[in-house]
Amino acid sequence: PDTPALGLFARPIGIITSPKATFEKVIAAPRPVGILFLCAILAGGSMAAFALTEKGRQAQVDFSVQQMEKMGMTVTDEVYARLEKQAPYQPYLQMVGSLIGFPIVVLIVTGILYAVFNAIMGGTADFKQVMAVTTHSWVVPTLGALFAGALNFARGSIQPSVANLGMLLPMLKEGSFVANLAGGVDLFQIWFVITMATGLGVLYKRKTGSVATGLFIVYALLVVTISYFTRKG
Repeated sequence: PDTPALGLFARPIGIITSPKATFEKVIAAPRPVGILFLCAILAGGSMAAFALTEKGRQAQVDFSVQQMEKMGMTVTDEVYARLEKQAPYQPYLQMVGSLIGFPIVVLIVTGILYAVFNAIMGGTADFKQVMAVTTHSWVVPTLGALFAGALNFARGSIQPSVANLGMLLPMLKEGSFVANLAGGVDLFQIWFVITMATGLGVLYKRKTGSVATGLFIVYALLVVTISYFTRKG
């Protein structure tokens, strides 16, 4: 029997508390646009809110300096002064970047999943249903962004990932392959993969475990590749 579609704010709660049942309703009535922009606003807002404070602006400058030095760049007084001058505009740039960049990323991921599961594996789902699974799965990384924003605000510094294995292994040499690898194993990303596997399993009537295995293989390859090419020494 037909069941009423879930509201915009009921769906994120359902993805966290009861993902399979929520995906069944989401796929029956796919509405990806609302949840897409809700995630974009919350993720962008979590970064922008901290950057609006004086402490946040200084943390943003310090973080930019750290990233530039990791890339082997020398931060002169002139460059530092320019970063300080740009700091007040960062909250707005982050918000706009999230609203523009997030939909692009979602469309790319949706296109890849649609091609793999429909064209290669013979699935019959339409693009809107796949996009609904993708956007609703992104509730988990959005929750991670909110958690990171709150923690960054509390300690007055910026750390993009606050739930990775590297935080439990501070003895690893910073920038090394092993340290990068540990930093790439993130709790919210693992949760995200499992959630997306659940949604794709419901959509394509496949076992969640088999879908998750494939997604985790891709995730592991990405982490290893990024860790290798960003290593120092």
